Amino acid sequence: MNKVYSLSFNFSRVENYKFLSNQYAEELLPNTIVQLIAAVCGILGNIPVLLMYGKYIEDKTRSRYFIPVLAFVDLVGCVSNAVHFYLQNTMSYNYPGVQLCKTLYFLNFFTGGFPAQLILVIALQRYLFICRPFGQQMTKTLCRISLLFIFLTSFGHSVPSLTLVGKEFQRNRNAYNISQHFVRCEIVDFSTKGVKEMISYLGITLLLSLAIICVTSALYIPVIRAMYRTLSPAEPSNHKDRYNDTSTRSAERRIPDAEKNVTEKFPKTYVRNSNYSIVDRNRKLKARQRITVMFLVIIIVYVVSYLTSLGTHIFIFIESRALTFTGYKLNILYMCLRLNLLNHIANPYIYWIFDIKFREELRRLCWR
Repeated sequence: MNKVYSLSFNFSRVENYKFLSNQYAEELLPNTIVQLIAAVCGILGNIPVLLMYGKYIEDKTRSRYFIPVLAFVDLVGCVSNAVHFYLQNTMSYNYPGVQLCKTLYFLNFFTGGFPAQLILVIALQRYLFICRPFGQQMTKTLCRISLLFIFLTSFGHSVPSLTLVGKEFQRNRNAYNISQHFVRCEIVDFSTKGVKEMISYLGITLLLSLAIICVTSALYIPVIRAMYRTLSPAEPSNHKDRYNDTSTRSAERRIPDAEKNVTEKFPKTYVRNSNYSIVDRNRKLKARQRITVMFLVIIIVYVVSYLTSLGTHIFIFIESRALTFTGYKLNILYMCLRLNLLNHIANPYIYWIFDIKFREELRRLCWR
């Protein structure tokens, strides 16, 4: 196939752009099928998450406070990305309209940037909860203020995309001089001066993303260390630990006779209550660890998927010949370009794997 996919081709020589769109759709058919299946999985996964965390799961510690918000953003991201990718694959040279193109691109940028800041706030919340349990925690008011701030900054950062995407072309048809309009929904045309602006915009987005990732990592590394210490066997490792352990045993030997009598008088009740408190404490500790690991996996998936997509965008603008790829190369390129969809799809299944309460409540709801 000729290299008809380049954004810099001469539109005056195109006689049938619908035919070109059909050729393009055939080339990207594997990509279209995979992305539609993935989007359906994401939509079906995020709807139960919104329902369960928003209505049925009680969260006294606010450790799951941001999950319904993240699920809503993921749901919007699944829908907007699926529609946009499908139209780009099947109607590349006759997109339905400029405004639709701008709206979908805006939603894609918004749903891509919002989770990055939200994950940063979640990392801060886990840091305060795990590493500073007796210090100032994030109250419900602070959580709401942070959500408002994230919304405003993500909205403001996505607005420039409205001016950098979508272009309507007009040409005359045959000798009848009939005006004909058609739309290309791409990030500017390579024949215009908008390329520099888009590269600058994507470069700033990349730098901001890297800064957020660095801060998130700096907050979450101490959390992982603290969690690792709780998972390690509690063995005295130095002289101070051995001293404390010896002191504890000595203190146990000096139990007053009155307390011994109480223990001997009610041995079963005492042991039962002690065992219950230990089991309850271990259960809460394991639940806290699983939630911490869950958010860690969410962060890793987001970083890999979002940076791959953003890096591929920048690569295409630096190396425009990439858009002349055909066959499997074109499909691989578009898979990397749209890998940010993975972030919106994976989160519901991460909740299912790590959050026991989510699984229990969902089972209880299904068996009612």
